[in-house]
Amino acid sequence: MVLTRSAAASLAQAPMQPEPETKPQTYRYVTEDGVKHILAYRYSGSDASLLYNHVISPTAQWLVDHVLSPQLAPNAITIGALSLVILSHVIMLWYSPNMVEEAPRWVYANAGVSLLFYQILDVADGKQARKTGNSSPLGLLFDHGCDALNVVVSACTFASTIMLGPTYWSLLIFLAPAMVFFMATWEEYYTGTLALPIINGPNEGLFIMYSIYIGTAIVGPTIVAIRSMESKAKDGAAALFGITPFIALVCLSALWVLWSPSDVFTDHPRLLIWTVGFVFTKMVMHMMLSHMCEEPYWLLRKTFLIQLVVSFLLVAGIVPLGHESSVVELFFVISLAAYAHMIYFLSTELATILGIHIFKVKQG
Repeated sequence: MVLTRSAAASLAQAPMQPEPETKPQTYRYVTEDGVKHILAYRYSGSDASLLYNHVISPTAQWLVDHVLSPQLAPNAITIGALSLVILSHVIMLWYSPNMVEEAPRWVYANAGVSLLFYQILDVADGKQARKTGNSSPLGLLFDHGCDALNVVVSACTFASTIMLGPTYWSLLIFLAPAMVFFMATWEEYYTGTLALPIINGPNEGLFIMYSIYIGTAIVGPTIVAIRSMESKAKDGAAALFGITPFIALVCLSALWVLWSPSDVFTDHPRLLIWTVGFVFTKMVMHMMLSHMCEEPYWLLRKTFLIQLVVSFLLVAGIVPLGHESSVVELFFVISLAAYAHMIYFLSTELATILGIHIFKVKQG
């Protein structure tokens, strides 16, 4: 198209049409300021573990260099690794529904191998991301979220392996590493970096767990079984740091198991651990998101607040207790729905913000 001088003059005299205002994209989990920080976010971390530096990391690097396709998305590796431990958890659930039954020895071997591969692939996904130029805050959140969920899954599998049964010791097997994981995330939120010491849970902790699995497969579960005492000792409260919601989650879970009117944990040990586990995982992901967005971490979330209020009403007798099992099932559905909501919408929001696909490798 050729623009003549007269036409140009008429265009110059014509009033300019104002450009339509574009409303900023609104998200459910990420604020407008958070978008800017996410786009500028860079991960900072270190791992001093000898096992990691001399065994796990080189093995993961070899997989990335010689086995895994460059077209395989890092997030797909993360989900695949988590699927292994979830599958071993389901198999253990089938053979040991009450956490006291003896399973076939191959079940313990499968749990050990699955956790070992999870550990290696959990490192390989980051190496694959760097190799293909697909490192992103979404991948980091995926990684932390799957690690948090693995705490829940592995706790149930491990409690079944050492035959703890539906006792408060099984809940403790979950709460202890969950507390360590939460505090590590809390430290990362405040310091901006994740510095793992020479001996740490993600490396040596998992090594101990899958060593016990393999040992159980060889010698049988009765050798490593830990039989709990029937009496429920009520010790004084320990100082559990200044993280109010997580302390409340830990305390309420323990109190419910210890003083349950119908001893509900005996009937639904895994369901209760999964319920608490989903709330814990959601807390961790909210904290990681606050860290990446450089925003305050809100202590009370809606999901936890609803369960807190319902628990108070039940304990205070304001609302009739009815069937306690129904309360556990209700809490599980609420926790699962809230967790699924966050996973779906937060993943799509971050993918939109970063201009990437969740399960596809960015080309070029």
